[in-house]
Amino acid sequence: MVNYSKITYCLTLLLFCCVVAGCEVRAPVSGKVTFSDGTPLTVGDVYGYADGTHIRSPIGEDGSFELYEVKPGDRVPAGKTYAISIVNAETRKEVVVRPGQIPGGPPEITPLVNSKFSNDATSGLQLVVPKSSQPMEFNIEVTKP
Repeated sequence: MVNYSKITYCLTLLLFCCVVAGCEVRAPVSGKVTFSDGTPLTVGDVYGYADGTHIRSPIGEDGSFELYEVKPGDRVPAGKTYAISIVNAETRKEVVVRPGQIPGGPPEITPLVNSKFSNDATSGLQLVVPKSSQPMEFNIEVTKP
């Protein structure tokens, strides 16, 4: 025989714990980083920050990204507005060492996007994630230096 009072008690306790703990809603957020001519940014990382929460994603060769908090696939805490930046969007060319030169010089770094995008305070990019677990698309357009 099933003891419904114990089941009801357990379900009520579980619901109470969820309410007290805040049962965080998470949403899948993906998109693409492109230049104004439609070509993709092929290197770098998308970063976001809101109320102590950091989100990130590497940018793929086609400009695509999928944001996450701790590890790929864990989605983004919903109900927040994130300040977004684009970092590591650069090419690095190792310095060629000629005979008689001392090796180990710094690489030549060429930025691929305007430097304003590397700081969330100057990028002008915001991601508003409503308190929903519905998939979201967030496309970003950047400019060249």
